[in-house]
Amino acid sequence: MCKNAADVRWDNMMIWLRSHGAKTTDFAVECRKTPSSGYGLFAGRSCLPGKLLFSIPAKAMMNVMTLKPHYPSETVEALTGIQLVCMHLFLWRPRGDSEDSEDPLFGPYISTLPREFDGHPLTWIVQSKHQNTTCQDDHPLRWLPPSVLSALDRLHCRFTDDWYKVHSVMIQPPMSAKVKERTADVNNVKAMMDFLWAWLNVNTRCIYYRLKFSKSDSDNFTLCPVLDFANHSSHMSNMRTGPTNADIWNSAPVLSIGEGLRFFACDDTRIREDDEIMLAYGRHANKTLFVEYGFVDGLQEVGTRVCGEVDVQDILEESIYLDQRRSCAIKDLLVAEGYWGDFVLFSTQDSAQVSWPLIAALRLHHLMGTATGIGNDVQLWQDVIAGRRERISDDNERSCRESLLHVCEIVIGRAQRVLEMITGQSLEQQYVRSLWVEELFVARATKESIYAGDAF
Repeated sequence: MCKNAADVRWDNMMIWLRSHGAKTTDFAVECRKTPSSGYGLFAGRSCLPGKLLFSIPAKAMMNVMTLKPHYPSETVEALTGIQLVCMHLFLWRPRGDSEDSEDPLFGPYISTLPREFDGHPLTWIVQSKHQNTTCQDDHPLRWLPPSVLSALDRLHCRFTDDWYKVHSVMIQPPMSAKVKERTADVNNVKAMMDFLWAWLNVNTRCIYYRLKFSKSDSDNFTLCPVLDFANHSSHMSNMRTGPTNADIWNSAPVLSIGEGLRFFACDDTRIREDDEIMLAYGRHANKTLFVEYGFVDGLQEVGTRVCGEVDVQDILEESIYLDQRRSCAIKDLLVAEGYWGDFVLFSTQDSAQVSWPLIAALRLHHLMGTATGIGNDVQLWQDVIAGRRERISDDNERSCRESLLHVCEIVIGRAQRVLEMITGQSLEQQYVRSLWVEELFVARATKESIYAGDAF
């Protein structure tokens, strides 16, 4: 039986991995087609809890340290690790759906990466902003919650910042002499879409990998062959990453490129042959999963509880601060104290809560009222946020809770209105519906907590 292109590319990657020292005959996993998620990673044999599934040598992973020797030092110093990896993928993107990457370093791996991200919301944003594409009334962008659109705008800013920076490096010596063929004008749509493909591959597939002395260094990441075939599950993950010596000793790795990564069956999970190997991307709200990765989780309800969050900054600005004479001064104070933004309602299976910045903003708002100047009363608020005082006053606390109820009602009302209008059954419309349902349930849970007198 003839193998399809994906199977051939997997086989080619196995050959390439062996040339880099991987013991692929020991791999307990293999790539297969899934009914709903494209391709996935499956167990080729049964594995006991804690059993090694596969390991990837350091030189077979794509990151700032494995790419650094292959680019001029001026280029490496001018770019972040993310930008460097994105540039490399951009330069070596397969030229057609039926063609493979010609990269002499990572070609067989790059050839296994997704060929397009047409269903990712960032692609929709880039197309609408840079291709002058008009969104029809039924386009998902027209139906997204405001908090999701705001997050998408921030993601788009990150993308364009990286594109402009990488492009500026590529058109200057010494890179300009090497990449003439792919350095079109910065506003060239084809070049921008090629970079978007590279950028989304990095953003949706990179994982933490200790490469630097500082644990929080932004260059502590890598793209890892084989691993990126694993699909996400928030509650059925059966694979874990093994700690490296750099993780154990909290230091930079002895070798600059690290020691590679090992992946094991979870310690409490027995994997059966043909089980799909699932990876948890993290405990994220659907807004984050949708914006960053392009999909949503099924809602995890317990009664009326749902695990999720709602960013209500737009409501706070429009409904509470818009007509207040002192809104600018209050915002300036919140910014100065580090409490502007992250105005979030969130819930878990156990409780519903309100973010501390949201509570701090509402307390200040009700403390200041409509006075014409900021007086000594602000000290009361500063004492509360500094932990020197529990609350400003009982009246202030009651006013905050009334405002929170008002915010919840707005979220509930607009979610119900939009959900009544979404009638399509496409995958994108189902995603949009899930985003609104999550906001609806989180707002309801928060409202119940307020009425129950729960402490925030």
